[in-house]
Amino acid sequence: MTIGEAGYSRSWTYFNGSKKLGANVEFIKINSKELIRQFLQIKQQFSKDSIFVVMSPSQYLVPFVRFFLGKNVVLDAGWSLFEGTVISRKRYGIFGSIAIKNYLIDFMSSHLARKIILESNLQKTFYCKLFLIRSKKCNVLYTGFDEESFQLDTTYETPPDIFNNSKIVLFRGKYNPEAGIEVLAEATKILSEDKITFWVFCPGLPINIDFSKSSFISRDILPRGRISKLQKSSTIILGQLAKHSRLDRTIPHKAFEAAFLAIPYLTAGNKGITELFTEGFEIECFSPGNSIALVDKIRNLISDHDKLNEMSALICERYQNICNQKMLSQNFLKIVLA
Repeated sequence: MTIGEAGYSRSWTYFNGSKKLGANVEFIKINSKELIRQFLQIKQQFSKDSIFVVMSPSQYLVPFVRFFLGKNVVLDAGWSLFEGTVISRKRYGIFGSIAIKNYLIDFMSSHLARKIILESNLQKTFYCKLFLIRSKKCNVLYTGFDEESFQLDTTYETPPDIFNNSKIVLFRGKYNPEAGIEVLAEATKILSEDKITFWVFCPGLPINIDFSKSSFISRDILPRGRISKLQKSSTIILGQLAKHSRLDRTIPHKAFEAAFLAIPYLTAGNKGITELFTEGFEIECFSPGNSIALVDKIRNLISDHDKLNEMSALICERYQNICNQKMLSQNFLKIVLA
């Protein structure tokens, strides 16, 4: 159940995976303008023992589920609204209005839900403390991603390999404080004499951030099939590059994508990513926010084919053993049905 479109929430991975496993699941999109009428219809449509999962970031629906549909509500929060808007993007609002509103929504939805699902163990610890929640009420399930929707768009023509040497470093993701795009821009300038092509796909990227001439820059929002083609054509995929407190609790989507595609992954060494992947084995890390450290890692990796091949194999193996879509969906059903 969500106010968002199909495929938007992290819960979509588990929904699609559960369908493939044969579970009796149904996607419900709530129109906020017809909220009461829809909940009355849902009450008539579903039996009293139905379990309702509120998908992120639709936390404000939890009180309505409790009032109209009963106590059997699970909140797949992943992370809190408060963290996404206030801690991550510093959006406080006038006199702190956004911060107060989102904290209260998170607090109320967390206490009204029967169970809460969060993205990492570190997130669980943080979340329970912030919203005064009992630890046993919270469950951890890695975000993963919907593998079927990530099929390569074979008709998509990737950007040029400027040096025609298959040494391509890819960054893709929105422009936000965690991205650390300024760190990458500085690194490309330092590496301007190295024959390395940078592909940077960053919606919202300010025009005043300069990259080296060996960089291809795009601000387009791409469908997943094209993203998949870009990643599969890359030598190294970059994760989040900044030093940011939120990165101590989150594992970015692109880490799961790189692992599924078996592409070497280089990221800032924050605690969140190393909860799942081991630095120096499945992934490589550098000092967060340090462009010189990023340059050193790129140079070392791009010239070490054996290391790249080893990383590809290890990160893919870790993904298949721990967090592929089928496994995550099975664990999701166990949590929801328990």
